[in-house]
Amino acid sequence: MRKPRVLIRLLATLLVVVAGSAVVGRAANLGGTSHTIGAGTASIVPCATVGITMTETGGATITSITLTNIPAACGGAALVATFNNNAAATSTASGTVPAGGGSMTLTLSASIALTDASQVDIVMTGT
Repeated sequence: MRKPRVLIRLLATLLVVVAGSAVVGRAANLGGTSHTIGAGTASIVPCATVGITMTETGGATITSITLTNIPAACGGAALVATFNNNAAATSTASGTVPAGGGSMTLTLSASIALTDASQVDIVMTGT
């Protein structure tokens, strides 16, 4: 009775080795190209070194935000504002900063309730 078990184990091991060899052999035939990865540094100069003022519009339910005191150096930047009331609700707005800076009003994608824990994240790119 012991010999059939040994034979089954031997055949199973042999099958695994043959299947594994076929996979490795197949992978060896795949072509590939090499690329180099480099590191570098770049200076990031902010367009705004003074505080930009933000005002919410809509009372207890915010529908838009107005940004003022935007420096002229930020003109032409793509701006995205994300309003989060920390109650599982988030709304976004985007626009382009006017060429001379100044102020701009952004309408949120959906109105959102104002809470004590509300937060607005503003990102400007491309200046």
